[in-house]
Amino acid sequence: MRKILLAVCCCVVLVGCGDTEEKLSTFYATHDNEKASKIEEILGQEKDIEHANIIFIEDKILVAMQVKPWLRYKKKKIEKKVEEDLTKEFPSSDLIVSTDFKLHWESQKLIDKNSKEKLNDEVDKLKKLSKEET
Repeated sequence: MRKILLAVCCCVVLVGCGDTEEKLSTFYATHDNEKASKIEEILGQEKDIEHANIIFIEDKILVAMQVKPWLRYKKKKIEKKVEEDLTKEFPSSDLIVSTDFKLHWESQKLIDKNSKEKLNDEVDKLKKLSKEET
């Protein structure tokens, strides 16, 4: 009986430790599935990204990422690598890539609102925010 109970407890602990949170959150103002799947593929391959928000509007792409906690000292390198990869794939798009937490937070609020009205203006505000030094 003890062996069965121990085995059940181990299974419960292992199942509980599974990562169920999605790595990417996306919001499409335009329906370009090819572009969306390519960006999701590029970001999905990046092992250092913990979570990323992606917002598509016309020719603008906003990618706000959070890196894993023990890689915070490499944030700029990771940001630069992702930006280079996306620039190679989409040279004509206006690309905003950031590892800044505030930008990630604000983009998550936009995704949660799920409204297309004034979205272009909000992304422009986030673009200005990404260029600020704090």
